[in-house]
Amino acid sequence: MRSFQAGLINELLLLMYRKKMIAFLIISACIPVILALSLHALQPILGLVAVSQSFPVQMLGMYTAFWIPLFIFVTAADLFPNETASRTLKLALLRPITRFRVYAAKTAALVIGIGVLLAVLGAVTLVCGLFAGAAGSGSDWLGTGKAYLAAFFAMSALASVFVFFSQFFKSAGSAIIGSIVLYGAAKLAPFFAGSVSVFSPASYTDWHLLWLSPVVSGSKLAVTSLLLASGCILFLSLGYSMFDRKEA
Repeated sequence: MRSFQAGLINELLLLMYRKKMIAFLIISACIPVILALSLHALQPILGLVAVSQSFPVQMLGMYTAFWIPLFIFVTAADLFPNETASRTLKLALLRPITRFRVYAAKTAALVIGIGVLLAVLGAVTLVCGLFAGAAGSGSDWLGTGKAYLAAFFAMSALASVFVFFSQFFKSAGSAIIGSIVLYGAAKLAPFFAGSVSVFSPASYTDWHLLWLSPVVSGSKLAVTSLLLASGCILFLSLGYSMFDRKEA
């Protein structure tokens, strides 16, 4: 267990010192502010509500559809194919730590990164709401928290798919391009075969909206939660199987 903790801390430190991670954090914090200021400036012209109580959830939908998936593609490519290509993975395996714990530490670092981005987005949008006088009541905050937790679960399931998918590549660039193509195909697939959406984690990027809907039954939420959890376990297992056979 100590070796896993040491490996996780090492991966988090490496992630934190990457310029890409810093850029993602800064942009994640700036986009809601810029959008809120733009809406506020356009309010007298278009009659729009600058920042409403639903602003955190509205921004969440945009982030889970585009921004966080992009973060997943880039980070998974850096953690796996890039380290294999640069031979830095061999350094990690020289330490007294198993391959499984190295794989688990890298995956956990990616999931924690997703949580940090969501936390930054939630904090910034709530601050925007406070300054705009649209902070909402306690029940609104509870609903927002529930939506962000659901989004974290859905994005973690999506991350497991692309951790597995990244194992097929030997360079970060090809892994990122391949991930973008796969994600785009997964998003388009339900238009041609509706049944695909039930089993594709890419179809649950707006899953948090179901948790806010009063008409969605608890049984449906439980079934989709189990489906996402089982898909997450499956893809993480397949990813580890490939990682275990890969040469450092």
